[in-house]
Amino acid sequence: MPVLLLSRGVPEKTVAGARKCGFDVIILPAADGMDAPVASHPDMTLCAGFGRLFVRKAHMNDAAFSEAVSDALRAAAPLSLTVTDDLPSACYPDDVKFNCFTLCGCLFGKLSAVSPHILAAAAAYRVTPVNVAQGYAKCSSCVLGDRAVITSDTSIYRAVKSHGGDAYLIGSGNITLPGYGGGNDGFIGGASFFAGGTLYFLGDVDFHPDCGIIKEAAARHGVAVVSLSDENLFDSGCLYLE
Repeated sequence: MPVLLLSRGVPEKTVAGARKCGFDVIILPAADGMDAPVASHPDMTLCAGFGRLFVRKAHMNDAAFSEAVSDALRAAAPLSLTVTDDLPSACYPDDVKFNCFTLCGCLFGKLSAVSPHILAAAAAYRVTPVNVAQGYAKCSSCVLGDRAVITSDTSIYRAVKSHGGDAYLIGSGNITLPGYGGGNDGFIGGASFFAGGTLYFLGDVDFHPDCGIIKEAAARHGVAVVSLSDENLFDSGCLYLE
């Protein structure tokens, strides 16, 4: 069964919607040393890529966190575990060691902050590292398969286009993210995931002011769009494993 890792506090309607779609939902506990509002966000504490699931050693020392990771790996058997010596941090940019993504044969992220273990894995797979100004690269990027991205970040938009991918620019905000400012400054990547040719949203994509751009981008790439609930989009830092 495909695994969907979500953060604490994600609305129950969204969790129920994901399970109805056939996902094994695992709620990640808060990880020590990370900023409290995002301490249980999978895209801040884990990274999936190159046949591996990367996780900090400090977080695997916590029994609850380790158990959640082990449960995820049992369901997503092809992935191997890589435990790194990266230290947790509540401060930017040291908190974004795992916040990167692959597209068009490239690894996009703030390279000065990305974990050297991930960079080494990318090199072994001959994946080209591409620097972007946005440290929260994975959070900021709604990835459509292996050739396109939807983002509110101009540095990611330009970088993807310059490396042969399609990029679609939307406005920022209008996504629930408790704990910061007005609580509505979440990222599109943390509120969505791509699985099996479908783009899933944590909440109802029609609530986003740029839902037209999002749906048009998906249609151009033959991607179906599914909203997992009838509520506002919620940034859970979700991570899909298969």
